Amino acid sequence: MPRNASEIVVDTLHAWGVTTIFGYAGDGINGVVEALRHRQDKIRFVTVRHEESAAFMAAAYAKWTGRIGCCFATTGPGGLHLLNGLYDAKLDLAPVVALTGLPYHDIADTFTQQDVPLDRVFADVAVYNARIMGAAQAETVTSLACRTALARRGVAHLALAVDVQEEAEDEPSPRGKAQTSAANWVEGLRLPDPAELAAAAEILNGAQRVAILAGRGALGAKAELEQVAETLGAPVIKALLGKAVLPDEHPLTTGGIGLYGTFGTHAVVKDCDALLIVGSTFPYVEYYPKPGQARVVQIDRDPQRIGLRQATEAGLVGDAKAVLDQLLPLLQRKQERGFL
Repeated sequence: MPRNASEIVVDTLHAWGVTTIFGYAGDGINGVVEALRHRQDKIRFVTVRHEESAAFMAAAYAKWTGRIGCCFATTGPGGLHLLNGLYDAKLDLAPVVALTGLPYHDIADTFTQQDVPLDRVFADVAVYNARIMGAAQAETVTSLACRTALARRGVAHLALAVDVQEEAEDEPSPRGKAQTSAANWVEGLRLPDPAELAAAAEILNGAQRVAILAGRGALGAKAELEQVAETLGAPVIKALLGKAVLPDEHPLTTGGIGLYGTFGTHAVVKDCDALLIVGSTFPYVEYYPKPGQARVVQIDRDPQRIGLRQATEAGLVGDAKAVLDQLLPLLQRKQERGFL
């Protein structure tokens, strides 16, 4: 028996590793809900009281697992309610796929009930945004949505008209017949410019009181971060999304920063003469060292974010673990440990 578009979407999500989906049922998305009902041994459906909660749950799931978070909502206001949580995913670089319903395709854009063009509404929040036009397109587009969410660390949105959700798998176009799709994700290793690496080492070796600000980007480099901190005698300050990088009771950390920061953190920020930022764009700039106080080195996989909060003298674009691995042999162990 041929699958319908909703079943193809759900099967494709599962092929990409989605095992949990958060959402709120409604008659504009019930084709997807029915597909999930028949596949509850593969994907767990967590129902919520409000669509906004579904989006926040999907964003949190993505942040803390590193996998795709997934949510859905019905047409019109249901889809609109996702936006708050999806902006959280966008701003915290969390890979999320959101599914929404649309009115029947033949009465869309005619001021019918809940006639909100959600694909246009989601244009700002999403790194990938598509309206699935038929069952033949569903696998390719869903696969691209998953790949884009992971590649660009953001929100991918797919909108399906009510009748398209139930549309049976049909014969693809002559060109579509030749196109295949695979649920595989490959990411390359990014490494910094050697000249920037040497400049960073010169700055950190020449400083007397180095502080480290660690964010979510440092979570995959816990051992390397600890080694660098120990070598430099540098206290580790934790942005909220980097809270898990070291336990709060670890001797090398002063704890959090900002409104929930510690007295130790504020003292370190006030007195440091160099700051190494690892995988963070902590937004409360008033809690950074004063302009001109500290020389700044920043590690981030996204070159757009280098120098975003404070002017940097050395920007190391790459994956935190690999960058710290390359930086560590260039660093001189500081004998003075009084700043810890």
